[in-house]
Amino acid sequence: MKSAKFLLCIIAILLSFFFFSCDNDNNPTNGGNQTFTPDGMVLINSKNASFQMGSENGYDDEMPVHTVSFTYNFWMDTTEVTQADYDAVMKDIYTGQGYTTPSWSATYGVGDDYPAYEVFWGDAVLYCNARSKLDGLDTVYTYTEINGVPGNLSELEGVVIDFAKHGYRLPTEAEWEYAGKAGSVSDFFWNKDYDPYPATPIDTSEVNNYAIWFGNSWIYGSDFEEFGTQPVAGRSPNAYGLYDMAGNVYEWCNDWYGEYAADAATDPNGPETGDMRILRGGSWGNQANQLRSANRTFFVPDYSYYFIGFRVVLPVN
Repeated sequence: MKSAKFLLCIIAILLSFFFFSCDNDNNPTNGGNQTFTPDGMVLINSKNASFQMGSENGYDDEMPVHTVSFTYNFWMDTTEVTQADYDAVMKDIYTGQGYTTPSWSATYGVGDDYPAYEVFWGDAVLYCNARSKLDGLDTVYTYTEINGVPGNLSELEGVVIDFAKHGYRLPTEAEWEYAGKAGSVSDFFWNKDYDPYPATPIDTSEVNNYAIWFGNSWIYGSDFEEFGTQPVAGRSPNAYGLYDMAGNVYEWCNDWYGEYAADAATDPNGPETGDMRILRGGSWGNQANQLRSANRTFFVPDYSYYFIGFRVVLPVN
């Protein structure tokens, strides 16, 4: 994933000429190789499993609660994509198209192990394609045009997502919630329910153990080092070994935002069209209510915000 070998760089640069406008080829090298074990990911055993998606204890758009099942397993990043990883992957593929290291701010957190943030949805998609190329996998996304510089607040036109391809992509909203809940049926993955929780100093300490949130980050103000994002994996993971599934940065998902249906769904990919893309997980500026596993957030794809990052998945087809 993070290889800096000279030969790989040369190959990536040559390939970039063919991918400048639309990434329309899909590298088949490992596309059918299900023994491929990706770095920094954990296998989520979702095949033939189901869960109750949504919540009756939150906002209206979290209802109705409905059954979701999967026909496949998937790998998921154990952490949010870090600044070092984002920069290394994007440099390998998009330097020839003008990519430069983003100007992450010390105010909001800067460093190799901090999450990448202020990332457009399109930038996260380009990262997925770039990481697939570097690992010899299929590229899942095609598009007709890049508006702006790849990786530096770029927008994509005519995006098509081929879910049959074996490559990295953003998680669907259903994949994210299934992985985030990690088998729990409570509001928070650490088996607690919201309201009146967190109501005591002990409750607050417990939230602090799992999340970077309002209570241990935003509340301090910009003059304190606690303010802003914090290095990934600095808090306890959920039962699936995933870190920062509550707080630190919001995480882009594939889906357009839309209302839930009451019917059971298998491998749902969300609405076919929309204006807003889904984000999950809450951020370092959120109160506890937004840290619940079922909480939904949405922004336009080209929204730049120091609360927004992402992690990726790799389905096992």
